[in-house]
Amino acid sequence: MKSYRALKWIQGIFIVFFFMAFCILLRAEHFLSTEYSIFLFSGLFGCLAFLAFDLISWNRQKKKEQRLFQLAQTDALTRLPNTSALKNELVKLSETVLEDDISCAVISFDNIHRLNRTYGHEAGDAVFREFADILRVSAEDLCFIGRKSGRTFLAIFRENSHEKTELFLERLKRGVEIHNETNGLLPITYHAEAAYNDELHYVSIYDLIKIRSGKRRQQA
Repeated sequence: MKSYRALKWIQGIFIVFFFMAFCILLRAEHFLSTEYSIFLFSGLFGCLAFLAFDLISWNRQKKKEQRLFQLAQTDALTRLPNTSALKNELVKLSETVLEDDISCAVISFDNIHRLNRTYGHEAGDAVFREFADILRVSAEDLCFIGRKSGRTFLAIFRENSHEKTELFLERLKRGVEIHNETNGLLPITYHAEAAYNDELHYVSIYDLIKIRSGKRRQQA
């Protein structure tokens, strides 16, 4: 950061110098002479070059900040939005009265602790990442999903939320079935519960995500 600020100061000094040279030469009697013209246009070119370089540097810095922000909002293990990103999403939804066409699903990885105890945390983390990948694929084009707590995830559905929730749950069920068929020694057991605001009519998203509707999908 210090080197970046130093670079900005150097660029500023050069730009001021060339601008002053331009103003002085503009008033000079020999402005149109070859020597002064070359110096003037060299100065102008230098200004433009530094401005272009500054724009490139600013663009790179902005992209770097965006990457850092994305990393700060991403869970390191699952590569899904983390608790902070989920809280930001909930805050956005809490700023207005909750619409009816919204639903949520809470998904819990039931046997992760047993996998950790039996096969070790390295194997448990590998299965946890696999489960997160299944969730990501299941949620594609349907909802926002993030890690709510240690083994729990929250999915939020908007616009045709009822249909999207059911499709998500079916995708999730099938994804876990495929995993368990090919990884019998490290199976995934989960449960998912959904709440639909077109049935509950809550005005706050925080009330909706606490609800247990009784609609339960479980894969042993």
